[in-house]
Amino acid sequence: MDVSGGIDTENRDIFMWKYQGGKQQQWDLIYVNDWKEDPTRGNWNAQFGFFVEKDFHIITAKSERRYIDFVSRDLVLKTQNGRTSQRWYFHRDSRTIKSRSKNQSIDIKNSGKSDIVQYYTTNSRWW
Repeated sequence: MDVSGGIDTENRDIFMWKYQGGKQQQWDLIYVNDWKEDPTRGNWNAQFGFFVEKDFHIITAKSERRYIDFVSRDLVLKTQNGRTSQRWYFHRDSRTIKSRSKNQSIDIKNSGKSDIVQYYTTNSRWW
């Protein structure tokens, strides 16, 4: 995933692009709460590198440290605002990252034929 134009501003589009190694393509996952033992969810999934169904934020490595959010269906950068639209989680069964507010997965628009990243009905398909 990449930030449009590499510019860290409010409502900037997120899209797919070839690897360039810049900070506009680097992201940190910050879990919302500290890990607590839970037998049904919240446990580390070593195969995929996520805690199962544990909320996290996706934050750009750029200087402003904005969060991935969405406008309409498209993913954009936004200042941290505490809304559930900025919370994501790993869904083990579908092996996707889902929006906590919409319960739909991060997706590449037009069945992977676009560079636009959005949230959409979960289909677990790799383009």
